[in-house]
Amino acid sequence: MSTRRLTYAAVLAALYVVIGQFVKIPNPMVGGGAIIAINMVVVVIAGILLGPGPGALVGLVSTFVNALFLGGAASTFEFAAVIPHTIMGLSAGLVGRRSVVAGAFTILVGHILNIIAFIIVGLMPVNQMAVTIFSIGLLAEVVVDLIVILVAVPLLRPIVKPAAA
Repeated sequence: MSTRRLTYAAVLAALYVVIGQFVKIPNPMVGGGAIIAINMVVVVIAGILLGPGPGALVGLVSTFVNALFLGGAASTFEFAAVIPHTIMGLSAGLVGRRSVVAGAFTILVGHILNIIAFIIVGLMPVNQMAVTIFSIGLLAEVVVDLIVILVAVPLLRPIVKPAAA
């Protein structure tokens, strides 16, 4: 990995942490303080723009560092998301080479793997997916994520050199 791409990955990882710490967008479909985890889009954007290796690296490092800073229950969820976000960044890099739209949809990989990880470590009951309000809230989050990714990638592409094929 070139120094330039490593620098881009470091900047994007830092952006993930900053967004994770300071940007709290309430999910309009879910009450009780649920937020849209908008920082997840940074991992997908990193994969699409920089490729699978840097995308995975951004997912791994940024999620782990953010978990260290969060504390409490939020930190537990973030630690459980480290591997899912790493896989999401990798898949965004692999799929995003061919199509930005297909790459954007790898946000679903992150959400699905997060849910599986949360269930495995006992942070979420298995029947949570059956609760309609949860599913609607997740759908709202995915729609917001897709819009952000599809707007951000074309804006950032002239600044960030595309990943080598």
